[in-house]
Amino acid sequence: MLNYQESDNAKLVEITISGHVSTAEFDRIAKKLEAFIKRHGEVKVLEVIEDFDGMDARAFWHDIRFSLRHLHDFGRCAVVCQAKLIDLWSELVAPFSSCEQRHFKPEEIEAARDWLREPDGSEADSA
Repeated sequence: MLNYQESDNAKLVEITISGHVSTAEFDRIAKKLEAFIKRHGEVKVLEVIEDFDGMDARAFWHDIRFSLRHLHDFGRCAVVCQAKLIDLWSELVAPFSSCEQRHFKPEEIEAARDWLREPDGSEADSA
C-alpha cells in the first residue's frame, strides 16, 4: 500500500510504503508525482518504508521506467526505514542522478523532514 501527501510550499512529497504494492496503485501515485514535478520542477521526497512486502513485477518495471524519466527531477530524497536498506536500484541510478540521499531510522522521521526542508546550497547562496 502507498500513502501519498504533498506539501506545495516545501516542494515536498511524502510517500509511505507498507505491505504489497500493486501496479495500479504504483501507477496512480506515479501520475500524482509527475503532476507535482510538472508544477514545481525539482522536488524533494520523503519515503517511509514500514513493512514493505514487495510489489507486482509490472509495478517494478513501471518504477524503473519512472526513475529513468525523472533522474534529475529530485533534489533530495530521505528514506526512513527500520534498518539501512541497501537498495540495488538506488545504487545503480546514483551515478546518473543529482539527487542527494540520506537514510534515517523511524524515530528520526522529524529529522528527515527537517533535512528536506533545509535550503540546499543553491538556495542558500541566493539568499
